[in-house]
Amino acid sequence: MKKIPYGIANFEALKENNNYYYVDKTINIEILENLGTKYHFFLRPRRFGKSLFISTLEHYYDISKKDQFEELFGDTYIGKNQTELRNSFPILKLNFSGISTNGSIKEVEHSFAMSMLGSIELFFAKYEKFYSFSNELKQEIYQEKSANDLFSRFISKMYQIDITYFLLIDEYDNFANNILTDHGRDNYQMITHGSGFLKGFFAIIKNATESRTIERMFATGVSPLVLSDVTSGMNMGDNISDKILFNSMIGFTKDEVETMLDYYIQQGRVKKEEREEILEIFRVNYNNYCFSKKTDEKVYNSDMVLYFFNNYLQQSEIPGNFLDENVRIDYSKLRFIILESKKLNGNFNILSEIMETGECETELIKAFALKDIIETSKFKSLLYYLGLLTIKEHIFGNNFKLCIPNEVIKTMHSDYIRNSLRESYDLKINVDFLKNEFMSLAFNGDWQKLLSYILEKFYEASSIRDFIYREQGIKSFMLAYLNVTPLYFVESEPEMNKGYADIFLRKNHLTTDKTKFEYILELKYVKSDEDKNEATVLKYKAEALKQIDSYAKSHKVSCTVKKIAIICTASELLFLGEV
Repeated sequence: MKKIPYGIANFEALKENNNYYYVDKTINIEILENLGTKYHFFLRPRRFGKSLFISTLEHYYDISKKDQFEELFGDTYIGKNQTELRNSFPILKLNFSGISTNGSIKEVEHSFAMSMLGSIELFFAKYEKFYSFSNELKQEIYQEKSANDLFSRFISKMYQIDITYFLLIDEYDNFANNILTDHGRDNYQMITHGSGFLKGFFAIIKNATESRTIERMFATGVSPLVLSDVTSGMNMGDNISDKILFNSMIGFTKDEVETMLDYYIQQGRVKKEEREEILEIFRVNYNNYCFSKKTDEKVYNSDMVLYFFNNYLQQSEIPGNFLDENVRIDYSKLRFIILESKKLNGNFNILSEIMETGECETELIKAFALKDIIETSKFKSLLYYLGLLTIKEHIFGNNFKLCIPNEVIKTMHSDYIRNSLRESYDLKINVDFLKNEFMSLAFNGDWQKLLSYILEKFYEASSIRDFIYREQGIKSFMLAYLNVTPLYFVESEPEMNKGYADIFLRKNHLTTDKTKFEYILELKYVKSDEDKNEATVLKYKAEALKQIDSYAKSHKVSCTVKKIAIICTASELLFLGEV
């Protein structure tokens, strides 16, 4: 039986002895060669399979791997449809994910130089049997101390001896983004603008592509932010990220996921009777990514699918946790554009609105610099590149409806909102307490402690009301703290019997069938000019009851439903109870 290649990013290791299950993506090599352009940038969210594809390109084009071609590619599409450029280049491969950002910017620059030196030394070691690299040539390069001087001298020497090569850059923006989050905007600007070393590095690449010393290039990353800052936009290559041809170049399609599942069922390692349940888990938690306006094809996050299989095969049962923590985007990656001097800005409002509705409309921007990120369309675009939003619908031109792709990402949105509130308002909310109370709510129907606690904490933090003063703001707060449990799908404005409930806690049957209660929460906001007397409360209770009674007839309700009305103002809770 083939093993699950979870965490394997080296193509040769994956194909060695045919030990691992391999989803063949090599048709994309042929498509890339037929494009006409030679220098490509490809952006996808983290942990999506970019490094493995870079490694696939490396092994296909590397002249030193020619004798291994049949072993590595014989059973693949490209092995049966070889291109003229197969095994025709020396490869200079740079991996920016391993560059340390600890210490000062000078120390980061030194780490960058050491990484560049290591890549050049490996280049010489791999290809000295194909080319004549004199010791004098090597020493002229090695005497340089900075990464840019090393690279410039290397390019110059390769040009002199007429060697052209394929440049691969994995995670081009990784360490620059880490500098932004760890060292702040000023240090990020220092390396990406003016005479900054990273800006200089990409200027060197641009010159080398013009002289054709670098004959071809493929670079991966997460967002266009860094390239926009260091190159004044992507004017040095072809950004193929949104092309329909490459929508599923990495990640898994529905057919690929089902074929893999059926293989392990046939091997007797996955229970046949669990097939539909597993596909539903994949659909709800891992699917729904789309990266092109001209396709309806949806893509599964391959890392998350492999994480599931890896855990299932080890335990011989469906794992209890569907989220691979390696996929989680560190809150610090967003913190700098949500909080300014510990104050929430307009981007927090956008996050809250997306949490409420699950979607937003925006112009999708292909290139933007750090100074522009505060703009609404740029921030929403960044969420898209990070994988926190995906394309739901193309409206016109570059205008799209974006949505939260799945439940795993929805959980992340809630985490970011909670982290932002905690840091900005010094909120001390016991999430472990909430998780425990959710069990009482789900299994026993005891909801009072949980909902009372969330609303109490909202009104305790009086400064929140300066920022969140409307009904939707209170709702956003509640959604963030209701989304701490796997027991429920927490749905905002779901359609229920031709109406839209404020919040529906829908039983997550993928987690357990033991949940006995579902909840419909209807929030009524009393405006400042209304009387706060008993008559007003009774009026809103009657409205809430009428609405919830209608929602409760929906086919979405799958067990005993409790109908909860919340009547409040900006400054106080007037009523919380069953109706």
